Amino acid sequence: MELQGRIADQQACEELQLLAADQQPGTSSVARDSTACRNTRRLAGLVLRVVLGLGVVLLCGAFTWSACGALSGSSSSSSSSSSSNKGSGGSLELPAEPRELPAVVLKHHGHSLEKHTQPKRTSRRGSFLVIGDWGFDPVAHGNVKGVACQQAIADRMHQTMKDLGDVKFVINVGDSFYPDGVASKSDPQWENKWRKIYSKKVRSVPWYSVYGNHDYHHDPCACSEDPTHCAQVNANVSNLDYFVMPDVSYYLPHPELDMEIVGLDLNTYVLAWNRAIKNHELEDCQYSPCPAQCKQNAHKRTLQAFDLFHTRRKESTAKNLLVFSHYPTDYFGTAPHFMEGLRDASKRIVYFGGHRHDVDQSTTAPIHPNVNWLVGGGGGWSCDGGNQGFVVGEISESFEVHTYSVLV
Repeated sequence: MELQGRIADQQACEELQLLAADQQPGTSSVARDSTACRNTRRLAGLVLRVVLGLGVVLLCGAFTWSACGALSGSSSSSSSSSSSNKGSGGSLELPAEPRELPAVVLKHHGHSLEKHTQPKRTSRRGSFLVIGDWGFDPVAHGNVKGVACQQAIADRMHQTMKDLGDVKFVINVGDSFYPDGVASKSDPQWENKWRKIYSKKVRSVPWYSVYGNHDYHHDPCACSEDPTHCAQVNANVSNLDYFVMPDVSYYLPHPELDMEIVGLDLNTYVLAWNRAIKNHELEDCQYSPCPAQCKQNAHKRTLQAFDLFHTRRKESTAKNLLVFSHYPTDYFGTAPHFMEGLRDASKRIVYFGGHRHDVDQSTTAPIHPNVNWLVGGGGGWSCDGGNQGFVVGEISESFEVHTYSVLV
């Protein structure tokens, strides 16, 4: 290709020299006319040869590129085949069926955003969602001025359930109905703040729930020691028109997930953000019709909840314990026995709490080697932080639990 280019360049130079010689002064008119004819023919010939020369160059280049590409492809294919045949006794294996490209979502872990690649459905035993502090009220609310935030989170939960395809349940950490809870199972708030907001699909799985401090205000549960009087308690796991809550504190096994669910009523710790307070009581009982009885019931239920947690931690044969209450781990500085239990390295514990209206792992007290989340960013009362949304948990084939947040 380089030789062809040099020949074309030499011919062009010779033609130009002839043209220059013909233009010397002193040439007669007839001679100049004759010379003009010759020059015209030479110029045409020059143009033709240049065009042909360029064509040859381009053709050779294209041929060389194609040949190189073929050789490269052959080398790559050979390398791939050689790699595939390693350990196969030299037999040629057909390429595996193309894998489905997994979806990519943003995961908030601490203060950083990481890319999380969702595994294929066949690589999981199942999944679950976690939410808290939602039930927006148009009259009594914090810095959230409308239902749009709660609705956006509910819509994203619906889409996430469709994407996952194997959600088994929803964990609800309480403060479900702002500002004062529900008074009965016929309370219209069930319809207006739950059923109309969260799609039928999102409510097609059990919502394992606990009471938050706001839920106590007008609920008969505040004044009665009998949990069957509580408006949110529902022991019928087949009745998904309400939350699934067998008692104010309870546990439910999921053997197919090698998991046990443990819900705890720890509402006497509502003011435990204040480390100066040593004797805890449910301040919100002032909004109930029976403040003294309410405080007594809440105190008794907290002790029962701690006992239940330690019993299940010691006796459960499940590989994983999903433990939740309305409060994040940093509220339990005066309950060291509980924090030590959450850090039990012999169990794989994942803890969820709400109350503070954000979703993160950076503002809570660590329970290493186990995992905990603040998941109170349901959009119902206020936005205390910039992360509003919910948490997703995925259970792998080997029963490992992986959690990440989905924010709106």
